[in-house]
Amino acid sequence: MQNQFIFDVNEQNIQEIIKRSSQSPVLFYFWSSRSPNYEAMTQTLTKLANEHHGQFILASVNCDEEQMLAAQFGLRAIPTVYLFQNGQPVDGFQGPQSEETIKTFLEKVLPNEDELKLIEAQNLFHEAKYEEALPLLRQTWKSLTDHLGKPRTDIALMLIKSQIELKQLSEAKEVLATIPLQDQDSSYHGLQAEIELLEQAANSPELQQLQAEFAQHPDNVELMIQLSSQLMHVGRHEEALELLFKPLTKDLNAGDGQVKKTLLDLLAALGTSNPLASSYRRKLYTLLY
Repeated sequence: MQNQFIFDVNEQNIQEIIKRSSQSPVLFYFWSSRSPNYEAMTQTLTKLANEHHGQFILASVNCDEEQMLAAQFGLRAIPTVYLFQNGQPVDGFQGPQSEETIKTFLEKVLPNEDELKLIEAQNLFHEAKYEEALPLLRQTWKSLTDHLGKPRTDIALMLIKSQIELKQLSEAKEVLATIPLQDQDSSYHGLQAEIELLEQAANSPELQQLQAEFAQHPDNVELMIQLSSQLMHVGRHEEALELLFKPLTKDLNAGDGQVKKTLLDLLAALGTSNPLASSYRRKLYTLLY
């Protein structure tokens, strides 16, 4: 029966399996080949353990072979299931149960869809795959905050760090501003400092000179495109997009189509899940149609 989610329990490995309940729920399943319907129950629990792919561990105890172990749990019926979390039994049931009943039992402890997305986002974040983590972090930050009725600062901090790494500084500042005073710890202040340093770098003398030149020649499309590209490069995304969008409100073919093409290129670089990019796509769509 054994695989990476299912273990046959004996006196040698039981303590190690109990320890694992601090990371994932462990379902201890006490059974005997002499009990009625044990095969159907075993098949159901095995199926669910494999389907949930490690969200819980099935610890199988053959009471015929491990009688002393079974006696330590003071069983009153076979089959019996005990649910362990953080090294302690927290729930359970006795006797054969249907698959639907067991699923309902598991729902109380298994992660929901948002929590699964958060786990995926955390894994991507810790692997420094910020672009892949960002949409999941943004979604779970909003949905779990709404569900709990209070901010999920832990998710917000990962979201901000991802936005900083992707040079989405205005978006990072918006999320940073939502963190309540009581959660503004050293991690918060560290991210705040990162944003400030990047903003200082984003206002370099070279960029200032380019801005001054464009201010003197606001109809120079080549300067406009250079400036928007530089603003984009240093994370000043909204300024870059607005710079290109404004002339399109007067002439969709500004710069013989180069302005619109550059704007579309910058939107593509931000990706389909970026809220700022989505906003400007809608604005552009309104102009087109």
